[in-house]
Amino acid sequence: MKQILAAVMALAILPIATPAIAAEQTFAHVVEDDPLTRMFRWWNEAFKDADGFTPQAFSQYFTDDAVLRVNGTNRARGLVDLAARFRMIQKNTEAVEIKIPFVEAFSSPDGSKIFTYHLEEAVEKGKASHSMVMGYAEIRGGKIALVNFFNIEGQPGPIAGK
Repeated sequence: MKQILAAVMALAILPIATPAIAAEQTFAHVVEDDPLTRMFRWWNEAFKDADGFTPQAFSQYFTDDAVLRVNGTNRARGLVDLAARFRMIQKNTEAVEIKIPFVEAFSSPDGSKIFTYHLEEAVEKGKASHSMVMGYAEIRGGKIALVNFFNIEGQPGPIAGK
C-alpha cells in the first residue's frame, strides 16, 4: 500500500515539474534569439538582395509545409509559395523593414508558439506606410510551421511602460 501511495504521489508531482522544464525553453518578454526574430532578421537583409528570397533560403527558417496566414487568409503554403510571395512583394515595393526588437513578444508555456506585436515600415511607389502586426508563429522542430498575423495600417500611440 505504501508503494502505491508513493507512486501516486510521484505522479502527482510530475505535472508540477514539467512546466519548470518547459519554462527554460520559453520566454515572457521580447528576446533576440527566438526562431521568429532570427527569421525576420534574415528577411530584412534578404529583401535588399534581388536573389534573397529562394525556397532554399526559406528552408533555413520554415518547415516544408509552412503556411503564411495574414488577416485570416492563407497567402502562401510551402517553401516555393513563400519565396514567390515575397519576391512579388520585393518587386512591387521599394523597401520593407520588420522592426526588431518586437514591441512585445512571448512564447506559449510549451514553446510551440511565439506571440508577437511588432511594427513594419514600407515604401511603395514612393509612399511610406506603417503597419502594426500582431499574432503568432507555430514552431515545429525549431522551424516556423505557421505564421498567423493580423496586420493593420497605422502607427501605435504611446505604449504603456515604454
